[in-house]
Amino acid sequence: MTSRSPGTYILLVELSRNLEIEVGRLGMRRFEAGTHAYVGSAFGPGGLDARLGRYSRGPRKKHWHIDYLLEHAGMRGALVSTEATRLECAWADWLNQRSAGSVEGFGSSDCRCHSHLFLVAGESEAEEMIRAAGCELKARQLEVVHGL
Repeated sequence: MTSRSPGTYILLVELSRNLEIEVGRLGMRRFEAGTHAYVGSAFGPGGLDARLGRYSRGPRKKHWHIDYLLEHAGMRGALVSTEATRLECAWADWLNQRSAGSVEGFGSSDCRCHSHLFLVAGESEAEEMIRAAGCELKARQLEVVHGL
C-alpha cells in the first residue's frame, strides 16, 4: 500500500444512495449519495498501511465514525501525505471550502472542526479535487486495491 510511515490521508468513498444511519455517540446522520472525502490521520503503530488496510478489509469493530459509513459505502482510493506534521484539520478546512456539503460533527469529535467528511459533487468535481489536492496539499494519490 503506502508505508508504515505515519501521516494524513483523505479517504475517498462512494455512496450509491442517500441514507440515514446511526453513527455511534454522534447519533443519526443523513448522507447524500455521491463521492465523499474523509480526512483522517494515522500516527499510531503501523502508520498509513495499518489504517488504510483496516479500512479496505472492513473493520471488525467500529471505533471511528468512518467505520459506520464504510458498512454502506465503497472505497475509491486515498490521497496521502507522510509528512510528520499533523495536517488533518488544515486539510478538513481546505475540503470544506471546496465541497458540496459536509456531515456535522463527523470525524471531528477531538478537534474544533465542523466536520471531517465532505461531499464532492460529482465525478468531474472529484477528479478536479484530487488534482488540486496533489498540488495544493502535496498529497499523493493511492489506489486502494480492495473495495474499488
